[in-house]
Amino acid sequence: MITGYPHQGAGLFEVACEAVKQRLAIPVLSTVVSLGGFPAPRAEKYLRKKLFGFDPDYIVIQLGATDAQCPIRAASRPTNRGTPCINGHSSVGSANNASSYHAQPARAFSPLRWHLASAIGHLRRIEPITPLPSYVAAILRMVEECRSEDIRPVVLSPFAYGSGYTTKKAAAYVDALRELHRKSQDMIFVDCFGLLGGVPKIRILQHDGFHLSPLGHNIVGQAVGKAIAEDLMKTRAGFQPSRSSA
Repeated sequence: MITGYPHQGAGLFEVACEAVKQRLAIPVLSTVVSLGGFPAPRAEKYLRKKLFGFDPDYIVIQLGATDAQCPIRAASRPTNRGTPCINGHSSVGSANNASSYHAQPARAFSPLRWHLASAIGHLRRIEPITPLPSYVAAILRMVEECRSEDIRPVVLSPFAYGSGYTTKKAAAYVDALRELHRKSQDMIFVDCFGLLGGVPKIRILQHDGFHLSPLGHNIVGQAVGKAIAEDLMKTRAGFQPSRSSA
């Protein structure tokens, strides 16, 4: 998943862990494996190698923002180069670099930039980075691999985008995940797309129209924490003896 880039800390993941602690009053041991800019088919190769050794109860899979994106610059598309960063430490750039382009918060004229990117997307008919069938297949394989090890996968949908064109394209990816969740009750699905859809984009996005603002991280993180906490409570209830048998 992503870290809190371009902000300090682990962003939504950190918020989610704290939410679980507060809701259930239990300790949470966590780690982040961040595959910055990796589309789902490439990221899945690292699932078992980087995460299963941690022996987690839950794995939060935050892949899709990159896959569904329709970048107007060819340089923004991922290449086969790059190394995953673990526990939030990346070998490419620094989240502490306040002067970086991605660290710029949205401003009054940011929507104008987003509308321009959307218009270019329409004119060029730019396709998402990962074809929808390839994305869904990769997510499904990751879900099945988690369940084979008795790990509960938590799948996050793509987030909001500044570009209206990319947003329309991403809707199909979200619908596919909803359908996957309907067919597979062995996964927790957090619809970030719908969750963020009711909040003005200028509040939840950075100026680049892609990365989440601190508020965006907090909204998603709280939702993820709530989903995990509720699942844990159901699991606990399932193991408690009923009154009739006590």
